[in-house]
Amino acid sequence: MRTRLLLLTLALPLAGCGRHEEPQAPPLPVTLVRVAGGESGGGTRYSASLTPDVQVSAAFKVSGYVEQILQVRGADGRLRPIQDGDFVRRGTVLARIRTREYQDAVTQAAAALTRSKADFDRTASLYENRSVAKSDYDAAYARYQADQAEHDRAVQALNDCALVAPLDGYVLARSVEVGSLVAPGSPAFEVGNLGAVKVVFGVPDVMVGSLKAGARQKVRVDAVPGTLFEGRYTRISPVADPASRMFEAEVTIPNGDGRLKPGMIAALEVDHGAPAAPAARILVPLNAVVRPPGSDTGFAVYVVEQKDSQSVARLTLVDLGDISGNEIQVRRGLGGGEGVIVRGATLAVDGAPVRVVP
Repeated sequence: MRTRLLLLTLALPLAGCGRHEEPQAPPLPVTLVRVAGGESGGGTRYSASLTPDVQVSAAFKVSGYVEQILQVRGADGRLRPIQDGDFVRRGTVLARIRTREYQDAVTQAAAALTRSKADFDRTASLYENRSVAKSDYDAAYARYQADQAEHDRAVQALNDCALVAPLDGYVLARSVEVGSLVAPGSPAFEVGNLGAVKVVFGVPDVMVGSLKAGARQKVRVDAVPGTLFEGRYTRISPVADPASRMFEAEVTIPNGDGRLKPGMIAALEVDHGAPAAPAARILVPLNAVVRPPGSDTGFAVYVVEQKDSQSVARLTLVDLGDISGNEIQVRRGLGGGEGVIVRGATLAVDGAPVRVVP
């Protein structure tokens, strides 16, 4: 009897545990964006990075150790070596290499020139008095001319120890430091004129005929949203690239206010002739796109649907197109007007309840 009572006592808590239900997980808080369709004209979209209107590599013509770099006053008021982003005027000395060896060469060449000039003057005087032969006069003159040329070369090499800015513009890169050993022709600075910037892109042969030099072209820049820039076609290559078979086109945009920087991404739509009926373009934020669970290929988004008076996340496979700023085109999978999960997309589960928050 005691054994049965003991077993019954132990079984009661276990039976209670068997009837315990797991608490249901709360809905995942998510933020939505309402998908809207844009208008796509009959043109073709291109993307390219901005480049300076003029960019020049400044390099030393002679070799040696860098002894000095132009000092400018920084934002903190202290002097520092010139660096990327600093503006320079044409002719400003950007850097100098050690001049001792070149000064010695000038001194040696000047001494040789003085000696040969004295010999030539003496020989010329004797030749006028018919005391030396014509061949002696010609030899003295040749030595004098050779020493003069050597002296000029030595002076020019000494002057070339100073590297000057080739144009008015901004320093785009500096690749030397004090103490660096430079070789002739090795770039030390990149200087660019940013009063205008260029967009260079390639077009196929079926479109190159519709482009005209001087024609206006609207350009959008992702880093300056809400502003439409206008440029002109300044160059259209007459020859296709042998590798890509594309013709290079160049659009120049005025940049007097300096808002456009080299390296920014620009987007433009080129009209290729006959107008086409505008088609809806579906755009979603980039952070709304995820990989389908268990798959390394393809893309998807989570769309919020109503099911039994509750919001649930529904995985929707999509085909993607071009990127425009922080958005990407959806070619297939969405029809426009859906609520797509942005914040919380990486945590959502297909069919799981969600709670929409601002």
